[in-house]
Amino acid sequence: MIELRAVGVWTPGFADAAAWARREVDGPGEQAAAKDPRAELLPPMLRRRTSLLTRMAAEVAAQAIHGGGLDPAAVTVIYGSVYGEIRTTLELLAALLTPDTPLSPTKFHNSVHNTAAGYVSIAAHNHGGNAAITAGRSTLAMGLLECAGLIASGDEPAVLVIAEEPLPEPLAAGRVYAPLAVAFALCRPGSRDMSGRTCRLRQGSRDEADASRKLPPSLSDSPCAPALLLAEAAQRAQASVVALEPHIQDGWLIELDARAEDRA
Repeated sequence: MIELRAVGVWTPGFADAAAWARREVDGPGEQAAAKDPRAELLPPMLRRRTSLLTRMAAEVAAQAIHGGGLDPAAVTVIYGSVYGEIRTTLELLAALLTPDTPLSPTKFHNSVHNTAAGYVSIAAHNHGGNAAITAGRSTLAMGLLECAGLIASGDEPAVLVIAEEPLPEPLAAGRVYAPLAVAFALCRPGSRDMSGRTCRLRQGSRDEADASRKLPPSLSDSPCAPALLLAEAAQRAQASVVALEPHIQDGWLIELDARAEDRA
């Protein structure tokens, strides 16, 4: 078991987890005009050099760390993204096809899968561990399993950051979805106060999950879309089950207990 302490969210129109939880399926409400992530964890000069993916990751990581009352210099942070800095990588590849065009050193070190991990670690003076993982549409599930393993081994607390940008053409092949980023602050159950949510990871059928909530069409095709459903479930008081791998019939699920004050 793990305890979910806090959630961070950013996607166009929704600046944080509270705004996302109040959403309507038809689109953002009046309270949530978010056109670009603030990413104030990163110094302004550094922020200007980064991609949207890195800024989103920095923004939600800061939300989850602050919301969970964690030390940004000590927490372990796991970053999950299916395609990572794919836009920057394609820009570099395009430059290679142009004769006599020098490659940008900044874009080169911004193209690796752990770009966000490096920038956030430096900005937060973090001496804890970090890693960047990818597992296709199972990235959320594998990220949570990684964090659960760290917590079980005593390396806690941990923050899982999931971030995904839209694919550029020609890789997108017509698929269109909005950028999103979600972060979860996690620790050992009972290690802090009673405001967290106790969670259990297990395998089972996606039919067991709560199917009452749907994502807006602009987000539903994102390979990391289940992270938003988990963020929304975490904001509600009642117990729920979320399918972490809805693309397969039998995969990983997460059970969220009711909030402690709701059980009392």
